[in-house]
Order: sequence, then structure tokens, then C-alpha cells
Amino acid sequence: MTVFNELKNTNQDSLNKYCPKKGRLLGIDVGTKRIGLALCDETHLIASPKLILHRQGNLKDFAKIKDFIEENKVVGIVIGLPIQMDDSEIPMTIFSQNFAESLDNFLEQKLPIFFFDERLTSFEARDLALSKLSRRNNKIRDKFVDDIAASLILQGFIDSL
Repeated sequence: MTVFNELKNTNQDSLNKYCPKKGRLLGIDVGTKRIGLALCDETHLIASPKLILHRQGNLKDFAKIKDFIEENKVVGIVIGLPIQMDDSEIPMTIFSQNFAESLDNFLEQKLPIFFFDERLTSFEARDLALSKLSRRNNKIRDKFVDDIAASLILQGFIDSL
């Protein structure tokens, strides 16, 4: 059961109707160079950064995500939806929506896919990464941002449940 077309702007009624009450959810921060992955615990309390995939093309990326889903017994997916502060779409909004649709078509096991507003999560993730690394290590810091951003997206989603 995939509901991404119905949930471009996820609302509370849709969450209550379609989101599994228990089980691990996968958070995804989609980028053009990297994909950040995060997981929450089975009771939807805490999201944690787990993995950063360096983009190798959709088929290879989707195969890795599928393996990750199977290994971690994921029951639903939350994908960050980048939008402007004025609620307007940007090219990355369409990119994320196309990514979700292509991932859904690739996966044999149909899981609910939700979008969650990811405004400012990359900035917050950079701040968190910066607290661990000095400013001289910007390139290294940026490599750790994507999975942190995915965990912030997922945490925001499960907090809204």
C-alpha cells in the first residue's frame, strides 16, 4: 500500500489512517550526491542516523535501500520534501517526489511512503555536525550531514504522530 500521491502534504488524518502504529520507519534525505538514511525504534520514539549512500544511479541506490529495508524490517518510509519558506515548490521538491515514485515502483514489498516538510533540517544537521567537527573540516562535516538530516526528518514525522 503506497500512498505518496495522496500525501504530498501529509495531514494528521492521513497519518492516523495509513501509518503503521508499530514497527521501524525509514527516514530518507534525498540529495543529488548523497542519500541519508535514518531509522526509528519500533515504538516510534527515537530516530537515529544510520547510513549515507553515495549516489550511483537509481537502480544501485534503490537496491541498497531495499536491502536496508529488509535487514531492518522497515514498515514505512518517510521522505523529506524540500519546499521554500513561502510553501512554494523548488526543483528539489519534484526531484524528491520523482525519487519516491521510482523507489515505490522498484520495491517489491509495497510500503506506505510519506512526505515530511524538511525545511531547515539541513541547516540544523550542519549545526549538529559542526558541533562535532571544527570549521576547518567543512568537507568532512558535510559528509555527515545527510544521515543526520534524515534523522531530523524522521524525528519530526514521528513527533507529529
